[in-house]
Amino acid sequence: MRDRLQELRLRAKELQMGRENNGATVQEEEQEEFEQQAIIYEKEPITERHLHEIQKLQNEINNLVEEVNKFSQQQKSLVSSMRRFSVLKKESNIAREIKIQAEQVRKGLDELAKAVRKAENEHGPARATVRILAAQHAFLSHRYLQAMLAYNQAITAKQDKCRTFILRQLEVAGKEVSEEEVNDMLQQGKWEIFNENLLTEVKITKAQLSEIEQRHKELVNLENQIKDVKELFIQISLLVEEQGQMINNIEIYMNNAQEYTQVSKEKFGLAVRYKKRNPCKAICCWCCPCCR
Repeated sequence: MRDRLQELRLRAKELQMGRENNGATVQEEEQEEFEQQAIIYEKEPITERHLHEIQKLQNEINNLVEEVNKFSQQQKSLVSSMRRFSVLKKESNIAREIKIQAEQVRKGLDELAKAVRKAENEHGPARATVRILAAQHAFLSHRYLQAMLAYNQAITAKQDKCRTFILRQLEVAGKEVSEEEVNDMLQQGKWEIFNENLLTEVKITKAQLSEIEQRHKELVNLENQIKDVKELFIQISLLVEEQGQMINNIEIYMNNAQEYTQVSKEKFGLAVRYKKRNPCKAICCWCCPCCR
């Protein structure tokens, strides 16, 4: 018998060299093909196009929240009449700034809502980028809503403090006035008549009367601030209604998902029980060791 070990070694060496040559050729071809490729974006991604607007809205809402917090801190205390004029002027400036910022944020949210609807029509609501835009719009709208509600609560709380102060001062002076009369006086603007009655009927000092008048002016100022943002609050109510419908839809989807999950768990449990009770599997397991 002839020894062919040397021939086998030569053959193995040739095969190895051939594989190395083929691998190098394939690698060169892949490299050449990769160098010839080019990536071209016909359209910029949706999120990139609106990223600047979203960031701008975020910054504007942050500034609005800061102004509202500043306004709320100033409304927590009743300042003495000596500082009343400067404080009222400062509060009016803050309220005017809040109104301007709130209107800008509202316009930005409207533009973002239009962009979301346009993206849904072009790409469908199930696309990831469209859902990201919708989530950003919902988040920013919620922050805007919380800021404006805090602003409204600050104004309402200060109004209650002013009314309580006026009623307390009148009670100390011996004048019984109901809260409804104070509200009517505030709405009708007939403080002068009320003022004359106090001077003639009640023994009240001019300092006390001046303090009450200052609170009345403050109430009128707060009422004017509410009237200035009345349109914004109407738009916010529509936004709350729209967001509420969206939240209801999300809740329905979550409930359906929970029901499907429960049904799937029950079906899996039945499948496991049927698998254990299968007589064919038991026979195969006893007959064929490989099936165990």
